[in-house]
Order: sequence, then C-alpha cells, then structure tokens
Amino acid sequence: MWWVIVVIFIVTAVVITIWWPSEELQELPCSTLPPKNTCYKLLDIRDALDFEAGHVPGAVNISLGRLPYVANKDLELEHPIIIVGKKDRKSKKAARILKKKGFHHIYVCVDACS
Repeated sequence: MWWVIVVIFIVTAVVITIWWPSEELQELPCSTLPPKNTCYKLLDIRDALDFEAGHVPGAVNISLGRLPYVANKDLELEHPIIIVGKKDRKSKKAARILKKKGFHHIYVCVDACS
C-alpha cells in the first residue's frame, strides 16, 4: 500500500513541475515586441516544419528537445530572450531550461505571433 502513496507523490511532483511557472518569468504580448534595434533574441521553440511554415522575422529556431544541448551555442547569456511558441506549457518549460543554463532575462510571448 505504501507504493500507492509513492506513485501519487511522484505524479504530483511531475504535474507541479510541468504546470508551475518559472520564477521571475515575465510575459510579454507579442504585439508589443521591442524595436529591432534593441539587443534581444527571439527564440522560436517550435519544430522545424512549423518554423518553416511561418515565423517571426529574425527568430532563432531551436526546438524544445534540442534546447538543453544548444542553448549556449546559439544564444548569449547577456541578451534578453523572448520565447515564441504555440503552447504556453512548452514556453514555460523552455524558460526553466534557459534559467538552468544561466540566462536571466527571459520573456514569454502570451499571444500568438506566428
């Protein structure tokens, strides 16, 4: 019977991790993106096919699965990162990954940009 409690605890921990927002995560309406002369990076976390079908000009495409491995190669720590994606849950997960990699200025678009 103790294993039922352990399973419930693990499932609860996973659900909280997935749905809980990243600390200090700021939401930014995509309609109010900063001007292009501002130093920031647009990160599109969708798959390559979705990215090719249509994306915000100037966005860097790194799918969520590749993000932990190539974030420091394609993005710079000192630049603010604006995450663009289809789903809010995936954007929050990307923000947590970037936070673990040492990025501090992370924003998420809250409405559809693409």
